[in-house]
Amino acid sequence: MSEKHSVLIICHSAAGQMYLGVLLNRIWYSPILVRTVEEGIRFAQRTEFSLILFDGDIPQTELQPALALLRTDPALKELPLVVFISDSSLQESLVNQGCSAVLVKPLDLTILYGVLHRLSGQPRNAPRIAVKIKVEILEGTPEKTLTCVNISEGGMYLRTMNPLPEGTCLHLKFNLPHDNQSIDLIAEVVRTLKLDGQLTSDPGMGLHFIDMQEDVLIRIRNFVEWEMTGDLEWEATL
Repeated sequence: MSEKHSVLIICHSAAGQMYLGVLLNRIWYSPILVRTVEEGIRFAQRTEFSLILFDGDIPQTELQPALALLRTDPALKELPLVVFISDSSLQESLVNQGCSAVLVKPLDLTILYGVLHRLSGQPRNAPRIAVKIKVEILEGTPEKTLTCVNISEGGMYLRTMNPLPEGTCLHLKFNLPHDNQSIDLIAEVVRTLKLDGQLTSDPGMGLHFIDMQEDVLIRIRNFVEWEMTGDLEWEATL
């Protein structure tokens, strides 16, 4: 597993800090939480961050000076800046003021993850969750049933002591938890991991879904997002 990128989160509300802190940790970032830009500057003088997340739902009289400080202070000005707002009409003007991205609340996990992936160099381009699903292998391997231990909209990881060579294509059939409609698709082996002496990871193979239908993509995406954020609320508290 790659090292977590450190992210500076500037958010004035306790509810927002809790939401963003938990969410960023779940999608494999290391969040540092502060309430003001001035606090953020002090942290940035002694901590190396990959990017800044800023809650822009503050009075306009405070927003403009805060953005100016974020874009001019030596400790922060070179970092990508992502701003969250409720008023979508502000997006264009905030981008013109030097924001790397402006996302409208409520946050869409897929869009957020994609933006952070692009700006921070996160190696994964879609969020994944740990889950145990029995997967039927219709063709492509002697093993007829394997266990999926994590899944994203782009693929899954199957536990097996005998991973197949990279490039092998498998025909899979499985059900998402609490979903009675089965998913039937083709996946390609893109990485393998054999059992090591230290037992640090499950032996198995990472699969990439191929030519997935749009409705299947949406079902998997919605499942991942619900599992990751279904217990979190932010906008309801504003």
